[in-house]
Amino acid sequence: MKMKKSEATRLHILETGRKLIAAQGFSSMGLSELLNTAGVPKGSFYHYFGSKEHFGCVLVQQYLDEYMAAMDTLFVPDNGNMRERLFQYWNLWENYQHSEDASKHCLIVKLSAEIADFSDDMRELLAEMTAKVERRLGDAIEAGIHDGSIARTVDARLTAQILYQMWLGASLIGKLTRTKESLLKALSVTEMMLPAA
Repeated sequence: MKMKKSEATRLHILETGRKLIAAQGFSSMGLSELLNTAGVPKGSFYHYFGSKEHFGCVLVQQYLDEYMAAMDTLFVPDNGNMRERLFQYWNLWENYQHSEDASKHCLIVKLSAEIADFSDDMRELLAEMTAKVERRLGDAIEAGIHDGSIARTVDARLTAQILYQMWLGASLIGKLTRTKESLLKALSVTEMMLPAA
């Protein structure tokens, strides 16, 4: 089914904004720059979004929905060795976070520190996203324990929380150092924390 022009315009503004935010941050992205880059008039922006903050919330929600759908696809139950799929997830994270294409970098890493103090709505959405990702990782680790690919001694929920927070921190350090070293260390620690059965 063909997408309506109005929905296509809205998605185009969001996609353009995501690229600009990935390159320079949310605060630095001016609305005029966004609209000029997207090639849409100012009225179009306010037709879809009440404010820049509302735009940011919609963008974060869109990213959350896409991210969770990708996790669900990767962690399909009863589809083989869950430990291997968990390491596919971490390897994808490592590759994307160190990609030359900033639009592939994790939006949570990019926005968390920047917007935490000036937008409660965006902060709450990002906090909700981290909690959902941690729960989904915990589900995957539990599935790995049940399918026999992860040792039964692992505490699935606590391990998921620790690993996710470690990877977020490693991604921030990687941005500062512009190397993969922190992500490679995170991968080594992940191997230790998710021993094979």
